[in-house]
Amino acid sequence: MPPTREQRKPIVASARGPLAVPDFTEAGVVLTITYSIREGRRGEFFDLMRELKPLLAAIGGTDCTIYEDRSRPNYFMEVFRFKDEAEFTAFDDKFHKDRKIAAIYALLDDIVEAEKSDFKIFERRL
Repeated sequence: MPPTREQRKPIVASARGPLAVPDFTEAGVVLTITYSIREGRRGEFFDLMRELKPLLAAIGGTDCTIYEDRSRPNYFMEVFRFKDEAEFTAFDDKFHKDRKIAAIYALLDDIVEAEKSDFKIFERRL
């Protein structure tokens, strides 16, 4: 039996505001890179990501966002969205040839717990 009106708890509105759901209708390929950051290295991670972001944008990674997992401290996801496979492939080719980007990712290797980090590529199917 459902609770009576008197037994129901009042609904409390979230202080964060409404949930914003990203619009992925234009993305054909999504690349995600997850990072588990070593304890005490959070500031270094953000410094390197701030340095990395314009370099990635210059080679086609303009639609890139970093999210933090609320349930796991120091766990982040970098999400890139690409219009189609061709746009992703062009970015990927440039990514692997850029020495500055490679140097920053080498520095990230020291900050990141590799066994808890990963990357995945998703393709739009519907």
